[in-house]
Amino acid sequence: MMIDRRVLLTGWSALAAAATLPSIHPASAAENVARLPVWRYGKGSFAPDAMLMFRGNPAHTFYGTGPVPERPRILWRFRTATINNTVRGTAMTWTGAGWTGTAVKLGDYMFVGSPGGYVYCLEATSGRLVWSHKGGGMFKGSACLYENRLYIGNTDDLLRCLDAATGKIVWTHNTGRDLDSSPCVVDGRLYIAGENGYARCLDPASGKLIWKTFMGGIGPGTVPGSNGSETSPAIADGDYYAITYDGDLFCIDTRDGRVKWKANTGDDTDASPVVAGDFVYAAAEEKASFVYCFERSKGREIWRYGANRKGYWSTPAVAGNRLYVGGDDTSLHCLDATTGKAVWTYKTGDAVWSSPCVVDGKVIFGSKDAHLYVLDAASGAEISRLKLDGRIIASPCIVDGKIWIGTATGYIYGLGA
Repeated sequence: MMIDRRVLLTGWSALAAAATLPSIHPASAAENVARLPVWRYGKGSFAPDAMLMFRGNPAHTFYGTGPVPERPRILWRFRTATINNTVRGTAMTWTGAGWTGTAVKLGDYMFVGSPGGYVYCLEATSGRLVWSHKGGGMFKGSACLYENRLYIGNTDDLLRCLDAATGKIVWTHNTGRDLDSSPCVVDGRLYIAGENGYARCLDPASGKLIWKTFMGGIGPGTVPGSNGSETSPAIADGDYYAITYDGDLFCIDTRDGRVKWKANTGDDTDASPVVAGDFVYAAAEEKASFVYCFERSKGREIWRYGANRKGYWSTPAVAGNRLYVGGDDTSLHCLDATTGKAVWTYKTGDAVWSSPCVVDGKVIFGSKDAHLYVLDAASGAEISRLKLDGRIIASPCIVDGKIWIGTATGYIYGLGA
């Protein structure tokens, strides 16, 4: 049964529900609190059995747990609020889940921010709204969970720390510009980038700034809404990696914010870096439309792959010796992660901005053609595709074979066998 859980939010019109769950109980004050398990994941926002941050771990190499169904079906969908505004003279509607807007999952709940202006806590199995938190702008990136607190940025410039049980604010930190970057916590420290050009390290308990390092990307030629660093930082072995509007890939010492080295991709790079073994991988936009492999020790370029001439907004997935990345050329590309040589390419009906997940021998990702795809990771053969209500630019959250993903046209979906 497909469930359309539409909600009434202050200032927004309610829409009629398409169906109802037979076992939904009336909401009460007690049920508006998420009954989260006691935190057992130590001093970081990553775990082997939960999805606590964008791409699952600080290196961006954990993509979920299976078994993933060969033909996922819609179990429920939830309608989000909408913001209408004008960007550079063009009327825009913002809703659903944004680019990089991956849900996170802990216990019986999933949490997702929406460009429509709210963070939502939903029951993972039913889509029932537990609580919502209204921001001053759009929540475009992913949240991270740490010690049962939720950390997420907004275009109102604030990094928020929310009580994940209630959605109440614990603290805020003003970064000075839009905050599309997704945070992560490693060894009890919170890391994030931002469009004001700074890498930041904060105390997750208090929001106190420990250090910040200027990376740039806000000089002549940048435009509002695309400045500084929109990437989500990757952290590995005491190193912080993030990339800027100018294409500068920084390696920063997490102890004190000292820059160790920087390399360059040649263009604005919004896709987040991925660390695997001795290498860091990156993918740039259309002026330098390449996937890159850099040596972690000094930033030396090892290889570049350039079959896509339209650019990359999808963060690569590295699994074993394969790299998977979506392109604005309407294709998902599979490369040899060691050499950068093409292994296979799969063509969809529109651009692929969704960052692919590799779970259970399958590649799962969305496309702007409104389909969620499941491919065989080894061969690239299509296993199935599922059409949703509109273009998909967000990335899947996958736990125990269940999939949560949003479209850019208004809905968050729960999918399963």
